[in-house]
Amino acid sequence: MTGIPRDLQTAAYFDEQVHDYSLGRLDFAAQAIARRAPAGASLLDVGCGTGNTLEHLAQATGIEDLYGIDVSAKCLEAVRDRVGCPVHHGSILDDDVIERVGRRFDVVVVAAVLHHLIGPTRRASKGYASIAVHRALDLLEPGGHLVVLEPIFYPRLAMNGLFYVKKALTRLTSRRIEIGGTWNNIGAPVVSYLTNEELIRMVEADGRTEIVEQQIVPDDSVALSALISKTNTTLVARKR
Repeated sequence: MTGIPRDLQTAAYFDEQVHDYSLGRLDFAAQAIARRAPAGASLLDVGCGTGNTLEHLAQATGIEDLYGIDVSAKCLEAVRDRVGCPVHHGSILDDDVIERVGRRFDVVVVAAVLHHLIGPTRRASKGYASIAVHRALDLLEPGGHLVVLEPIFYPRLAMNGLFYVKKALTRLTSRRIEIGGTWNNIGAPVVSYLTNEELIRMVEADGRTEIVEQQIVPDDSVALSALISKTNTTLVARKR
């Protein structure tokens, strides 16, 4: 098990809220993987959810050797039914995740996961996200590619405030508290959004990778867009 305390609230949330997320966000990633993955490539999806990402990437890239990791046992049941690939029930933050998975991959995808790695503070949460990137790189073959997708919000001070508001509200209720649409809320789950600058530094991983492709797309669909801006960011990094 991990030396990092398991975030049971977030795991419970995803057991109750089994979402199929939009596949359009994967277009750039799928094209990059198709260009760069070797013949007979293997792909690991960290935080694979219900498996719709794995299913889509398999169809878009032709990769058949698939593997998923998720903290939600309920989501992994859906992956087994939908994709039929091996899965690991656990967290990328678990100290023994490398040994328990027991293999390396040509591509590791971390899609909209890092902002869900929650510690007691914002600093601790960003530390967990950095650890997750390093663990994902440990699961890559040399020369393999790490693909990270994250929703990015500005200003940073507002995201600090959102983190602590969500922390406080989830002590009172486990419900989502929506504002201006399903994906905009101030209730569960707690999230810790990064800036693009933070994400890039994190994925560079102290020189362990070279970022070879990136896409940063503004998204004006966020509530309170006059005060808060968002990008949908994809980074493709080659492990040195």
